[in-house]
Amino acid sequence: MIRRKERKEGIVPRDYYSPRWVSPMSLMNDMDRMFEDFRTEWENTFLAPRAFATDLVRQPLIDLADNGKEYVVKAELPGIKKEGLNIELTENGIEISGETNVEERQEDKEKGFLRRERRHSSFYRSLPLPDAILTDKAEAELKDGVLTVRLPKAAPPEKKSKKVQVK
Repeated sequence: MIRRKERKEGIVPRDYYSPRWVSPMSLMNDMDRMFEDFRTEWENTFLAPRAFATDLVRQPLIDLADNGKEYVVKAELPGIKKEGLNIELTENGIEISGETNVEERQEDKEKGFLRRERRHSSFYRSLPLPDAILTDKAEAELKDGVLTVRLPKAAPPEKKSKKVQVK
């Protein structure tokens, strides 16, 4: 620290007027910080609306339980009717999709207004399973907005062993 003589502002750092030696690493750090600030501002300005739009896509909450002989998949699907629900099974996974269309109408001719609202929503969820399942014996039930799918596990393949004689 050096004391300024021409001004009475107190003690200032040595590199207040001009640094005697600038490290290349400090210059690189300053440039990194400037580029990071630019990138962050650019993403917040141009990419934020798209990021918020993906948060609005409906994703049903799913629980997967392993009960030993079967998997039980529970999905929360409020407002979805079984006619609008599609469940597809593969040996190693389950795909749940659905859509709903709702139209509400209200009229009051005395007051002269008409209100009509339409709403459409759809979802898709794919869930891989750790083991193979028997797709023919699967059962599904939709009750009070909760879908329960029971997926029996396939028997593991039998290991055939053969003893080889050494000559």
